Amino acid sequence: MKIFIQIPCFNEEQQIGNTISEIKKSLDINEYDYEIVIIDDGSTDKTVEIAKQNGIKKIVSLNRNMGLGYAFNQGRIFAYEQNADVLINTDADNQYKAKFIVNLIEYIKKSKTDIVVGVRKFDEIDHFSKTKKFLQKLGTHVVRIVSGQKISDASSGFRAYSKDAINRLRVDSNYSYTLETLIQANEKNLIIGEIPIETNSPTRKSRLFKSMTEFIIKQMLIILKTFLLYKPLQFFSTLSILPILIGLIAIFRFIYYFIFQSGDGHIQSLILGVTLVLIGLLLFSLGLLGYLIKNIKKNLEEKF
Repeated sequence: MKIFIQIPCFNEEQQIGNTISEIKKSLDINEYDYEIVIIDDGSTDKTVEIAKQNGIKKIVSLNRNMGLGYAFNQGRIFAYEQNADVLINTDADNQYKAKFIVNLIEYIKKSKTDIVVGVRKFDEIDHFSKTKKFLQKLGTHVVRIVSGQKISDASSGFRAYSKDAINRLRVDSNYSYTLETLIQANEKNLIIGEIPIETNSPTRKSRLFKSMTEFIIKQMLIILKTFLLYKPLQFFSTLSILPILIGLIAIFRFIYYFIFQSGDGHIQSLILGVTLVLIGLLLFSLGLLGYLIKNIKKNLEEKF
């Protein structure tokens, strides 16, 4: 079994050596056949040099900083081209304890799951503020609803992917991949599993977002974009309900006054009603069009 341990990196010279060392220490004891792959996201420091000094031979270098989502997808493509059986993704800042990589590998080997997520215990993470803990749980709940999957930690980047998941997943967001891949999994009939993990103390501030507001906005945009791509009919059908409902009420109002009263002065209700119903039908049509495009895209992906 060919196992790739993927580490997306951007200017991680302070931690990359320690992260690689911890991974080797954990996996060498268990005698796994594995390779560590560095995805260099346009680093301008000594990240790549230090990785090479630590014996890393497989390095995918991007010409400039493209974002975590893009870096992850380039690593996934590399794993696919190298015919990897299992792809493990972990952070370069050593956030996740490397000893749990063994648990990810064993779980995905012995179960029928395609994606295994390392679930953090938010209530036990001291450096997470109450606001961040609440938002993490809220975001996970939203993704659980959208994806239809039982998920406890949607934003965890500590994961294992089976060969089937490596081949079938796609990431369109440059910002992150965690939410998008989970939502895709449901659409592509990939099974998600979970294992409990532990984290190390933070070594630096997060580079994904500068403020909690930015984090919320970007995560919601990813959810919205993914929902549009993979559940267009449900999305536009939901949007169409309100204008159609209000439009029908306005039309019935016009009919009522036209039949039982003179009808004078209520023509605006008919105009408003017809306009809103047409808008609703247009939104529903967009949903149908998106649904057809999604299925064509899905068929093409499965074919090639």
